[in-house]
Amino acid sequence: MQGKSLKDKVVPYLFILPFLISFLLFFVIPSIYSFYLSFTKYPGYGQAKWLGIQNYRNILHYGRFWDALGRTFFYWLVKFIPVTVISFMMAYCLKTKAIVNNPVSKVIKPILFLPQVCATTACALVFMIIFATQTGVINQIFGGEISWIENARTSKWVVLILLIWRGAGWFMVVYLSGMTAVSQDVIEASKIDGANAAQTLRLIIIPLMKQTFKFAFIMDAISSLRMYTEAAVLTAKDAGGVAREVAEGVINLLMFNLNSGNFGMACAYGWIIFVIIFVISLFILGTFREKKEKGR
Repeated sequence: MQGKSLKDKVVPYLFILPFLISFLLFFVIPSIYSFYLSFTKYPGYGQAKWLGIQNYRNILHYGRFWDALGRTFFYWLVKFIPVTVISFMMAYCLKTKAIVNNPVSKVIKPILFLPQVCATTACALVFMIIFATQTGVINQIFGGEISWIENARTSKWVVLILLIWRGAGWFMVVYLSGMTAVSQDVIEASKIDGANAAQTLRLIIIPLMKQTFKFAFIMDAISSLRMYTEAAVLTAKDAGGVAREVAEGVINLLMFNLNSGNFGMACAYGWIIFVIIFVISLFILGTFREKKEKGR
């Protein structure tokens, strides 16, 4: 069999050329330029002034950065288990024969995924109405006047409920696709061997979904560390202590410098977030790494 001609080798790359050009123009070049700007003082016009690592040094010695980082990790870690459990159980229930063979499943799936489709700002405004002090649905039901949003202690839990409510539907689809990839022959074989539903789930389905869990955990970390809109909209009425204590994450500091025209500092914040996400992703990948058998 003769080797491929030059045309056969070049044509496939022509099909992906538009993507490669757009990826280069709108991602690679801006990323390199932002990395350069992170070492400068640049107001958006004129010539950038080289500062070296001064921007990074200022950030790492800035108390509000560590407070914002701790707040961001709080939302991620506290949300992590409820979102994982709820979304996984929803996906598992949707895969049961009682639901799969029921026409209602075609309606249930879109309803469960609906919060993810709705705009983040709209969802946050709905939660503002639900948890309002005077006219909120929750206070009307229980007959109280709890300041859910105006109080920093309770407001962060409202943000968490909103994050869980919005995220569960998306991760449900991820886990549902992972369960679909699990061979039914393996599940049937486990049942023949005498495994009940709980044992099949624990010993067969969950281990075979390791790659799906890896993807879901990394995406959850990325979305949590980039969280901005939910908390910002919920605490928009209070631009003081509550908004700062509840809504100010690392992304907020980035946006503040961006809006203030301090593009160098904003780029530095962006690259610090990138490094944090990269380290967390490596940790998750290492946690899920399969151990090689001895002798291989």
